Amino acid sequence: MRELTAKKTRRLAALILAFGLLFLAGCGGEKAPGPAEYQEGEVFRLGTTEQPDSLNPFLSRDRISKEFFLLAYDPLWRLNAAGEPVNCLVEDWSLSSDQLTWTVRLRKDVSFSDGVRLTSADVAFTYEELMRGDTAYTHCFDGITSLRCPDDYTLIITTSYVKGDMQYLDVPILPKHIWAAYEGNMAGFDNENMVGSGPFVRQIVDVGPQEISWTFSARANYFGGAPKVGGIKFIYYATATGAGRAISPAEPELDGVLGLTDVQLTTLEGVPGMQIMQTYLPGSQIWAVAFNTRDSVFQEASLRQMVEYCADRERIVSMSAGDAAMAGSSWSSPGVDYHYNVNGLRTYNPEAARAILNSMGYSDVDMDGYLEHIGTREKLSLTLYTGSEDDWSSSAATILTEVLTSLGVQVDRRVTDGPVEDVCGPQDEWDMCMLSWRGDSNAVLAARQFFGSADSLTGWSSENYTTTFGRLQTALDREDARDLAGQLQQIVYDECPYLILGYYSDIQAVRQDTWTGYEDTLNAAGGLFCNGSIDAYMTLTRAGAGE
Repeated sequence: MRELTAKKTRRLAALILAFGLLFLAGCGGEKAPGPAEYQEGEVFRLGTTEQPDSLNPFLSRDRISKEFFLLAYDPLWRLNAAGEPVNCLVEDWSLSSDQLTWTVRLRKDVSFSDGVRLTSADVAFTYEELMRGDTAYTHCFDGITSLRCPDDYTLIITTSYVKGDMQYLDVPILPKHIWAAYEGNMAGFDNENMVGSGPFVRQIVDVGPQEISWTFSARANYFGGAPKVGGIKFIYYATATGAGRAISPAEPELDGVLGLTDVQLTTLEGVPGMQIMQTYLPGSQIWAVAFNTRDSVFQEASLRQMVEYCADRERIVSMSAGDAAMAGSSWSSPGVDYHYNVNGLRTYNPEAARAILNSMGYSDVDMDGYLEHIGTREKLSLTLYTGSEDDWSSSAATILTEVLTSLGVQVDRRVTDGPVEDVCGPQDEWDMCMLSWRGDSNAVLAARQFFGSADSLTGWSSENYTTTFGRLQTALDREDARDLAGQLQQIVYDECPYLILGYYSDIQAVRQDTWTGYEDTLNAAGGLFCNGSIDAYMTLTRAGAGE
């Protein structure tokens, strides 16, 4: 069985185009470099409980696909393990006096894994194509108005405002000589081979009939220096229990694993040679309740805050995830440097919720156990949607409903067949829905989803948020950006269009008895994988290698 079945017609078309364009690649009469040479060394076997939704950046939105892109492709700047941008494809850059024009000079020693030299045309092509339509990267290009390539190794980017997050755009640069064949139908390319300039190359290899895996071989001729490991093999496990068993024996099937649960915190603790890392990465899950502020019931922030007083966060995270989660408050992951601890936290307090209800004129007028508005005599009845794909939301909804009902609020719980966003959109009728999202190391992209408009999920908008968000977009100084992101988190908390319930941690493990070299790459949040950096993959070394 092969990892993925090749689509021969498309592959042949791409190869023909690549062959033809080889004569045009490079600068002047320079000889194009050869294809990727592979680094010798052992392969690190990494278990994962997630599968990629696509190997095509125009389609993919999940984090394991993004991890694959980080290995196979290069961005202009990469984030190091500390979450700081460092030059990657960029040799140097400069910013105009009005801070609206970036002149980026590319390295001249970079080639794609098929041997074709990377030039500014590849960067411009990637940016122009990804910024069209709706991709996971589209909003990375907010503010960019033009791209020019005066020569093969210079890119001039013009923006409509000072773009403070330019160096935080982890956009994978794609080879134009391959992707141009699919212009107008980028979503139709399976991208199985993932030809890129990154430190690892996707290898389609024969695997066992029961194994779903993706192998990436290390490039010996990578311009940034060869990885120390021979390759990374991602192996899918349907359950965290299965992955935990595969890494725990004396002769394990895995060298590392991500996506573990609180159960493995207990079962793997004390296993000889095991290092367990519980971390809140930039991309960790955030659990929340969204309020439909278009609904007359929730147009007033005070009633939304009433629901927050009914949310026993500590009990919710304990029932939903044990020790693998922590109570939440603001919309950012604890693993980002701009995470903000809000002021005036409304903790679990049913009596405070009751006082709000009384002040708004709700009382059990007809003595049936449920609240009505004294003036309109309308029952206070709320619909609460949960998604069938969110394991945590069922227990969270049960706990929240229990408290609201005890106060006399009618709650109509409904479970969707798929993602809750499918039925809780701008045009749908709903009051509350439970949903989750993943954080982002880029504060601008993380804050953008709360940017209020008529078409936003909740319908909430705030002039103060809009103004402050504009200042965040233009903040070139990281300290200023952190401060502004904190202000935005406080604004959302105060007005409560979302009730943040908790943060779900990433639990990872590695066999430290057989692997080393990664210790200095543990980021500030404590994780090795899926943290936005490739540092750990580059430095993993088999214990005793070279001795």
